[in-house]
Amino acid sequence: MNRKVVSEDVLFCLFARFVLRTLNISFCGLHEDIIGDQPGELQAKINELLDQAGTDSTKVEFAEISSSFLYSPGDNTANVHVQIISPDDKNKMVQYSWSDMKDRRNMCEKFDLTVSTFLDNDVVDSYDGYKEMLFTYDDARKYLNNLPTYCKEALEASGYKDNGYIDNFTMSNKQIIISVKHKDGGFHKTYNISKDGEHIVIPE
Repeated sequence: MNRKVVSEDVLFCLFARFVLRTLNISFCGLHEDIIGDQPGELQAKINELLDQAGTDSTKVEFAEISSSFLYSPGDNTANVHVQIISPDDKNKMVQYSWSDMKDRRNMCEKFDLTVSTFLDNDVVDSYDGYKEMLFTYDDARKYLNNLPTYCKEALEASGYKDNGYIDNFTMSNKQIIISVKHKDGGFHKTYNISKDGEHIVIPE
């Protein structure tokens, strides 16, 4: 099934999917919260995905990093993905995704991406065409380190108390957001991250 991820400047179209493997770990219970609400958690998962891609944080260039979570009693779903320049060809972009749910434990997948302009839908097929949208691990480091703080602040700001959970954290070089969802569904709140990367921005 095709999926699309839209940014301000370009449109990513996923046109191929490859199941890499189920990671070889001892399964524990399903995740109770988003990957990243604990220190070092999202960084470790990103490194696992980069290892699958045959690269590491010192070499990779990202278009997007995202962690998401869906609360469903007895069947929670956790996902992490990175969109990166292909280690095999800098003129190609790929997505490596990890997911964990009751019937599909600890799965890693690869998606090839096509990049096209947002307005004209023209294909961008060279590194020079999309290099301005990229960022490095060093660029992301502060935000990843402070993610547990953002999670606490967003939950408190939402007012949902024990009925709320962090359902998404996404960063690109244009925007970094975190969102909170109500466990009863239908309600959610989204917050930007401050320019200094220290806290969420609470709308006035």
